[in-house]
Amino acid sequence: MPDIAIFLTYLEGGGVERVLVNLIRGFVQQGLSIDLVLVKAKGPFLSLIPPEVRIIDLGVNRLVLSIPGLVNYLRENKPKALLSAMQDINLVALWARRLAGVSTRIVVSVHNTISQESQNSTQLKRRIAPYLARWFYPWADAVITVSQGSAEDFQRLGLSSEYLKVIYNPVVTAELFQKALEPLEHPWFKSGSPPVILAVGRLEAQKDFPTLIKAFAEVRQHRPAKLMILGEGQHRPALEALVQELDLELDVALPGFVDNP
Repeated sequence: MPDIAIFLTYLEGGGVERVLVNLIRGFVQQGLSIDLVLVKAKGPFLSLIPPEVRIIDLGVNRLVLSIPGLVNYLRENKPKALLSAMQDINLVALWARRLAGVSTRIVVSVHNTISQESQNSTQLKRRIAPYLARWFYPWADAVITVSQGSAEDFQRLGLSSEYLKVIYNPVVTAELFQKALEPLEHPWFKSGSPPVILAVGRLEAQKDFPTLIKAFAEVRQHRPAKLMILGEGQHRPALEALVQELDLELDVALPGFVDNP
């Protein structure tokens, strides 16, 4: 029986995934037994998982298809607690625990302001996310938000404060300081080079990188500068097309996921 099971889709190079990797390492250092349950065992952060962690690959390509496998995992292994992160994953975790009929305590974590995300999205599942949270999040033993503002947003949705815990993201680690000492070899950062604007995030609509690129084009008309956007996502083709349209190919770089930004 593991102390904690952590449920995610996969370990792509996103901020939430990085936070969970840091948590896993901290749990292992505390002597806890950890299972990492993945919808699909893939992604650049897999190599960062400590060898003491057991990785459970449910081996499916869609989150909803993982429900039977997660139910079976919970029934067979009965972890003391299950931790999930992000809206869709949280809902599947809650449904699976209910279907499994186990006593595993479940904690869901939220990394966005859910009502604002709903208002800004054109996707139906995002538009109805506040209603789904209101209906199903009370099934959790606790709901973790990463800011006080997000917690207050949930309270306005009608979720009782007794479920809510504010815990900030564990992003500053000893490894971070070690990586900061590594040499920076990209030619844009050599002494005497033009200033570089650095952005980091998933290449998705939520990050609104088109506005940044258009603003950079305005800056570029007045002075030399470079723009580097680190991260990967579905909007890469659209962003690359915008860079080309604005004739910024020599001044904008999208190198993708970078292990040490």
